[in-house]
Amino acid sequence: MFKQLRDLFRPAEEHLELSFDGLSSWLDSREEEIARDLAAATASSQDAISTTLVTLREAVARMETAETDEDAHPRLRDISRKTLPAFTRSMSQFLSREPSGDPEAFYATAAEILKGVLKAMKGQGKYLSSAYPDEVKEVRDAVRDLGREVNTMTEAIGRARERREQVEVVRGSYEAVLRIRDEYAAVSAHVRDHSTAIEELETSIRKAEEGLATLKDHPDQARKREIEETIREIKAAEAGVEREIGSLRVTALHVLRKAGKVAERSGDRAAVAAISIAVEDEDAIEAAMPSVLDMVRRGDLALKNQEEIRLFSDPETLSAAFRDAVSRKRALEKEQKVQEAALAALTVVVEEERLSAALPDLQRRREAAVAAKARAENRLEGLRAEYAQECENLRSGLNSLAGTGVSVTIPDLTPPQS
Repeated sequence: MFKQLRDLFRPAEEHLELSFDGLSSWLDSREEEIARDLAAATASSQDAISTTLVTLREAVARMETAETDEDAHPRLRDISRKTLPAFTRSMSQFLSREPSGDPEAFYATAAEILKGVLKAMKGQGKYLSSAYPDEVKEVRDAVRDLGREVNTMTEAIGRARERREQVEVVRGSYEAVLRIRDEYAAVSAHVRDHSTAIEELETSIRKAEEGLATLKDHPDQARKREIEETIREIKAAEAGVEREIGSLRVTALHVLRKAGKVAERSGDRAAVAAISIAVEDEDAIEAAMPSVLDMVRRGDLALKNQEEIRLFSDPETLSAAFRDAVSRKRALEKEQKVQEAALAALTVVVEEERLSAALPDLQRRREAAVAAKARAENRLEGLRAEYAQECENLRSGLNSLAGTGVSVTIPDLTPPQS
């Protein structure tokens, strides 16, 4: 009532000025004011409910010993006498509770009691009014008084809950503004970090590219080209030797397989075994040659060309050709390793490899930092839109809650330094 009178006589031009940092305390005070107003608005109803419950309990207690109305129909009187104990037990059970606590807790208990006694009145109680007219009237009057006061409290609590909801909405907007400010500061810091990382990476990339360009004029470049040419020559020579070995292998396998078939037809098991091993292992060719040469001398194995005749003319030629080719190949491989080691030891090569390996990684990291910065900047844009909306919600909610014009200076978001 005091608040209603205060609002009634408040000057129309009154304007409320609030500080942003003090909003939480101001909202707390609004909740305390709502609680005080609710307590004041429901105090008389709580007293009336407590008094009414006493009256109702007494009325129910008197019904337990009441006599039926002599004017009631005998059958109805008999039914009422049988129904009365169940009714009074039910009513006493509901009325055994005592509302207490703050207005809402008090109201919750009172509402449950009212619901229970109304259920009892509509149940067993509907048979009692004719046989116990005065007693039932007394109970009904008390229940009506109880219902009236509960309804009065319902209206007051409904208004208080609406006001609390307003407070919660405003508090939600206020907390959203704080949350956005915190997130905006954190994301802004990320933008700055990404910008710094991008600058550092771009500097490193530029230095690596400049370093690679400078190495083109390094004094070791002439020696590097010389060694690279030597390695190319060695590889070419290796390829020639590998072709030579391949040609020897093809010729040898062709003749050895034919010799193996001749040995199988003749039933020479020892020759078959020696030739089979030679087909799989070039080092075993020398052991198989006597058997093969015997077949050639007997005319059992025909040699088709000059290369076959040269290689299978004596026990040593083919094996010696393989050994010579393999020896030259190994020598070339060894020399290639020596040259590659010399090349790898050159300062210009070491630096080129280091910078060439570092540059792609630096570029990938820069791309990742640029993408991360873009995502952070997009998030800042979204936060600015959210912030503007929540600030508007906060101002609107404060005006509605205060019931008058409210001025509050909400800090702007600090632009990130990128």
